[in-house]
Amino acid sequence: MDAFDGIAVFDDIDIPYKSYALVCVDVLHGDVDRLFHYAIPAGMRLKEGMRVRVPFGKGNKLIFGYVIEVTETPPEGIKNVKLIDSAADDFCVFTKDTLTLARWMKDKYYCILAASLRCVAPSAKANGQFPMARKNWVEISAQPKPDIKLTTQQQSAVDKIIESICRGGETAPLLARETSRTFLLHGVTGSGKTEVYLHVIEEVLALGRQAIVLVPEIALTPQMVSLFTARFGSRVAVTHSRLTSGERFQIWKLALDGKIGLVIGPRSAVFTPFANLGLIVIDEEHEHTYHSETTPKYDAREVAIKRAELTNATVVLGSATPSLESYFRTTEEYTSSKLPIAENIEPPYTLLQLPERINKTTPAVTIIDMRKEAASGNMSLFAAEFQSALQETIAAGRQAILFLNRRGHSSFASCRWCGFVLACGTCRVNHTYHADKNRMICHYCGVGTALPAKCPACNSKHIKLYGMGTQKIEEEIRQNFPHANVLRMDMDTTRGKFGHAKVLDSFRKGEAQILIGTQMVAKGLDFPNVTMVGVIAADLSLNTGDFRAAEHSFQLLTQVSGRAGRASYEGKVYMQTYNPEHYAIVLAQNADYKKFYTHEMALRRALLYPPFSHVFSVMLAGPNEKDIVLALQKLAAIMEYANNRDGRDRFAVIGISPAFVSKIKNQFRWKLLAKCQDAEPLKAFVLYCIRKLRENDPLPGITVHLNLDPIIME
Repeated sequence: MDAFDGIAVFDDIDIPYKSYALVCVDVLHGDVDRLFHYAIPAGMRLKEGMRVRVPFGKGNKLIFGYVIEVTETPPEGIKNVKLIDSAADDFCVFTKDTLTLARWMKDKYYCILAASLRCVAPSAKANGQFPMARKNWVEISAQPKPDIKLTTQQQSAVDKIIESICRGGETAPLLARETSRTFLLHGVTGSGKTEVYLHVIEEVLALGRQAIVLVPEIALTPQMVSLFTARFGSRVAVTHSRLTSGERFQIWKLALDGKIGLVIGPRSAVFTPFANLGLIVIDEEHEHTYHSETTPKYDAREVAIKRAELTNATVVLGSATPSLESYFRTTEEYTSSKLPIAENIEPPYTLLQLPERINKTTPAVTIIDMRKEAASGNMSLFAAEFQSALQETIAAGRQAILFLNRRGHSSFASCRWCGFVLACGTCRVNHTYHADKNRMICHYCGVGTALPAKCPACNSKHIKLYGMGTQKIEEEIRQNFPHANVLRMDMDTTRGKFGHAKVLDSFRKGEAQILIGTQMVAKGLDFPNVTMVGVIAADLSLNTGDFRAAEHSFQLLTQVSGRAGRASYEGKVYMQTYNPEHYAIVLAQNADYKKFYTHEMALRRALLYPPFSHVFSVMLAGPNEKDIVLALQKLAAIMEYANNRDGRDRFAVIGISPAFVSKIKNQFRWKLLAKCQDAEPLKAFVLYCIRKLRENDPLPGITVHLNLDPIIME
C-alpha cells in the first residue's frame, strides 16, 4: 500500500477506470483515520454519502465504508487501486449537509471520522444491514386547530422567528455572518413557550420545509407528541432510545423520503435527514443531556447551530432557566469580550422574552430549614409544615409532585462497627440499595449483589443503610399517607418503550394523588391539578464539586417549582434544605433568573471561569492506573515547558486528579485541565502537547478523551 497526499492507495489490479471514490472505512481505529482511494466498477452508480462494501487489508476482507467524494481524477502517479465490491444500499445514508456536519464534528470533538459518521448515520445491525420495523407507520389525522389567542409577547416572538425562517428559504442567499439566526426564547415556566413552537412550526410546514424539536428527556416526549400530533397529524414522528432499532430506522427513512415534516426526539434527532430543513427547536436548552457522554462528545446545541448554518435554517433555544453561556451570547458584554479581534458585530443569539405566566399566577415558595426541624426533635424525612401541606393537598382532591434527584432506596450501606462501605468491584462508587430487588446495585455498570447479613471486612452484623433515594421516599409516604395512591417515576419504574407514558398517563387521569420522581418530573410537564411541589433535599446538587453546581441547582429548583399551580388553582412549593442561605436556593424561591445570572456571572468573571475563559479537559482511561498517572505527569511536564518557553505563561494547567468517578468497568480514569481566555490558542496548545507526548509514548492500552468546555466536569 502506498500513500499520496494523505490518501491511502492500494496496488492490486491494473484496470483503467473512469471514476473513483474516496472512502472512509467503518473501522474505529486511529491508524486508518484517513480516506482510501477505490475504483468504481463500470455501471455502478455511486453518490457521495452512500455506503459501500470494499475489500480492506492484506486479506481483502469485505467491510463497510462511506463514500465521501466521487471523482474522475485518479491519484497522481498511481494507476492500481482496489475495486469497490458493491453498494450497500440504494440510497444515501448522508445528505449533503449531514455529511459536511460529520466532517465538522471530527475536528470539533476530537474524534476519528468513522466515529462521527457512525454518530450521524442510522444504526445498522451487526451484519451491516439496516433493521426493519415490524409494523407499518400509523397515519394520524390532525385535529382542528384550537382557538388560542397568543399574548403580545408570544406573538412578537413568533413574528421574529418566522421572519428569520422566511429570509432563509431554500433559494435565499446565505445571510450575512453578523445577522443572528439563533434565538434564545427565555420564558418563565408556564409562559407558553410550546405554543410559540407550534405556531412557528405551522409556518415552517406551510412553506414546504421541515422542523426538528429536541427534548432533553424521554419523559417529555409523550406529552409533547400528543400536543404536536393533535396539531399536525401524521406529519409528526417521534424517535428515542426506547423504540426498537427498526422503528428508529423507519422514522429516519420516512424523513429521508420526505414523508414526514416534523421529528421530535432527544439529541440524536438533530441528525434527521431532512432535505429542506427550516427550523430546529431545542426545548429546555440548558439541560446537560444535550451533551453526549460517548465519543464523539458532541453538544447538540452546537451541532444544531452548525447544521442550521449549512441549511439556511433557524434555531430556537427555549428555557425558563437558560444556561449562563447561552444568555451571555445575547448580551453586548459578549461582543465587547471579542474586541479588538472582531468589530461591529451583533450578539450571536437574539433574546426573546416571555416574562409572565399565561394564567398570571406564580406559585408561593417556602424554604424550610431542616436544621430547625432536627433541633425541634423532628428527625423524619419530612418537615412538619411539609407534611401538613401534603395532607391538605390530598384532602382538597388535588395532586402533588415530590422531587428527589436520587433513585434507589438508600445511598450506601456501611458497617457501624468498622466503617466498611459496600462498593462496586469494577467501579469506584458505592453500591446503592434498591428495596424492590433487595440488592445493592452499581449505577454505572449495573452489577448487583445481595445485601450481606454480615460485614465482609470484620464479620460483624452491624450493617446499616444510610441516605435516601426515591424508593425510600415512596416507602415513607405510603406509611404516613396510607390512603393516598402513589406513583414513582425514575429509571427503575420507567423501563420499556412505554414506561414513561404509562406513569404520566396514570397521574394525568388522577389515578394517583402523589408522584415521586427524579429530574424526570422537574421540567416540561403540565398537570392542571398539581397544586403542590415538594423538594425533599434542595441542596443535594450543590455538593458535586463542579463550578456549575450552583447554576444546575438553581435551574433544577426553578424548573420543578414551575410544575405547581399551572391552571387556575394556587400553587405552593416547599423546599427542604440544610443550607437555606445559599444564593442558588434563595433566588430560586422567586425564580429570579436575572439576579442569579448577575450574581453567578460576577463570580465567574472574578475567578476566570467559563464563559470568561475556556477549559480543556484531558482524561486518560485504561486498565493500569499507574500507567495513566505516569502518562499524565509526562503530559503536565510537556505543558509546563511549552507554556513557559517563550515567557508568556498564557495557559493555566490545573492539577492531575482522578475523575469524579475514577474507575468505571475496570477502566481507571484520571484527568488534567488546561485553562485560557482564548479558545483557539488553548486548543492548539493542548493538541500540540498531546502530539509531543505520543511521539515518545504511544500510550498503549490508554484511551485519550478530549473535551473543550465540558458541561459536566467528570
